[in-house]
Amino acid sequence: MKVRAIRDNILCVDGDFGDQVTGAGIIVKSTIGKSDGITPRWFKVFEVGPDIDWISENDWVYVEYGRWTESITVQDERFDTEDNTQEVWKVDPKACLAVSSTKPHTLNISGSTVVAQKKQLV
Repeated sequence: MKVRAIRDNILCVDGDFGDQVTGAGIIVKSTIGKSDGITPRWFKVFEVGPDIDWISENDWVYVEYGRWTESITVQDERFDTEDNTQEVWKVDPKACLAVSSTKPHTLNISGSTVVAQKKQLV
């Protein structure tokens, strides 16, 4: 079976919802389900509909928070997994903030993630 995007639909895989590791090896735990998890996310484009001409398969797209569907597990012979299944999301084309031809190495950090406090040294 082949999954097809129609009209202006963008189907994506590899949403960055898990733990992340910085270049220095620091593990940043997933923020899903917490207030600081309200942040845009990167997805890898799997398939685009014929009305989309500004993004291509295998590009990476940065999508506004919450402007994607719940994932569904899809079986397609194009997936390079043992059972040809993978999670797929449909993203809103109007909510795409950035496009990259390579996987970005960024951390998803919202304003409530980093807290600083000014202290006076004695």
